Order: sequence, then structure tokens, then C-alpha cells
Amino acid sequence: MSSPSDIAVTLANLPSVLRTLLAPFDDAVLRERPAPGEWSVLEIIVHLIATDSGAFRDRIASIVAGEPTIGGFDPWAAINERDTSAITLVTLLDELIAEREQSVALLNALSADDLAATAVLEPHGTFAARDFVYEWPFHDQDHLRQILANLQQQYLPHMGDLMRDALTGN
Repeated sequence: MSSPSDIAVTLANLPSVLRTLLAPFDDAVLRERPAPGEWSVLEIIVHLIATDSGAFRDRIASIVAGEPTIGGFDPWAAINERDTSAITLVTLLDELIAEREQSVALLNALSADDLAATAVLEPHGTFAARDFVYEWPFHDQDHLRQILANLQQQYLPHMGDLMRDALTGN
């Protein structure tokens, strides 16, 4: 099983993975929402930046500090607070790197007792710090899958009808 230090390495590597993956795409493509109510690639990165502190690092630190309850997180709030029409991929990835440096430091400092500490997240119940540590890479990878699905849409218009229908099940 992965240790918190293994997870720290995984989290630290995501910005470079994204930089490499997204390099061929222009900002217009990265700003495009695949459908109403869905996030663009840049909005997904904004979400990753916000969740590093709000959904993961702050919660883990609160649990370890002995707080009896931890707060919720509104995923749309961070998206709605940022204007992705005026921000570049490079800027967002630099922000994500800065967040990840703080996150890596936290993960590398956790002890076995820290991981076992618990707090209540209403209305869901009691969670251990370990739950958020292990959810973190799961969360990242879920959003990486979402980014890949967004990017796949860029190729469909260039395919013949038969190939497009075979791939999309239409």
C-alpha cells in the first residue's frame, strides 16, 4: 500500500504531467467547457488548486490538531471566484506547484498517530486523517480522467462518421 510519502510524490508530479499533456493545446481549447455545467480544463486546474488547501490540507491539519469537526467544501465556489478567461495554463500550473509544495511538506510530516486521528464532517460522519490522505490522489486521478475526456472531444470532429460513431456508441 502507498504511504503518505508515496502519495506526496504522486501529488508533486501532477503539475509536470499536466504541463506535458496540455502543452500542445491552445488556451481557447483549455477554456472550453465540454457541455453546460461541466468544467473546462483550466477550471479543473483551478479546482485542484482550491482543493489542495480547502478540501485536503486544511482538513488533515485540523484533524491532526484535534479539532472535533471539519468543514465542508463547495467545489463550484472556487470555479466561480476565478476568471479563467484571463488566466494562462502556465500561471495556474505555477499556482498548483506552490500549493503542492505545502501539501508535500504536510504529508511527509504525518505520523501514524496523525493518520489515525479523527474528526466529524457533517452530515457524513467521522473520518480519519488517513481517509483524506488516500482520497487525495484518487481525487487528482479522477480529475485527470476528466481532463482527458475533455481533450478527447478535440479529436472527434476530425474523424470520419464511422470511426466517430464507433468510438462514441452512436
